[in-house]
Amino acid sequence: MSKLRIAVCMSGQLRTWKLCLPNQYSFFIDNSEGIPEQPYVYDFFNTYKWKDTTETTKYLKEPDTMLDDINPQFYQLDENGNALADSFLFEPSEELKLTAKEVYNRFLYQDYVFEIFGSAQRMYKQLDLHFKNFCIDYGDDYEIVIVSKENFFSIVPTLHFLSMIGSRATKYVFTESNEEIWDNVDILVTADPELLLNVPEDKYVIKVMRPFNVEIKKDFEIMEINDLNSIEEPFNIETNSKEYEAFLEYKKYNKHEQFLKLIV
Repeated sequence: MSKLRIAVCMSGQLRTWKLCLPNQYSFFIDNSEGIPEQPYVYDFFNTYKWKDTTETTKYLKEPDTMLDDINPQFYQLDENGNALADSFLFEPSEELKLTAKEVYNRFLYQDYVFEIFGSAQRMYKQLDLHFKNFCIDYGDDYEIVIVSKENFFSIVPTLHFLSMIGSRATKYVFTESNEEIWDNVDILVTADPELLLNVPEDKYVIKVMRPFNVEIKKDFEIMEINDLNSIEEPFNIETNSKEYEAFLEYKKYNKHEQFLKLIV
């Protein structure tokens, strides 16, 4: 019999970005009304007013096409950052127009991908200890899974972050959409509003309370991983289902009665 899959979602539970975005990339954000200073942000693109922009790129000419002797005064910059020597040294400039979404994606997955996904702050100071204890207590009887919505560029930095918190999970699932996450879990611990609002009928969710999901109410709500041991009410599972039979089998041999109250 396969083990039940208990999955912990990265964003909002293990990793937080907090305010690193506006501090490092504020020149692409419309701050005419001030940058909102929220301690926890779920949707950076809609929280901050990203702007369309136009990039100008200059390419150096081939050496054999450059002048051999240019007056040093021609290298002096004017108030716009241009110099007379530019016309002798560079090909005609090219302009590239970027939408606000393209600027945001470049920030997220190119320019600061490691700072955001690899060097992000852990959600709270004792997270690494709590998650280690969680894996030790339940790893023998349940499949502990780390799930996260990532793309091709963010996977490596995310693995670095997981190594920094000393993750003991034995399975990691990186998906391109939240819908795919449900295919890999039975019970999901998450703060993600989209996941909390779209729970399949045969899945179960434990809400991690954060400022951006306070309006979403769930039967099971925690602040930290250690709080899982304080949940006493059972999930409402049909007693004639295969899932219920599996839970009874686990209860028969499992010494962790407190956690079993979550699912039986």
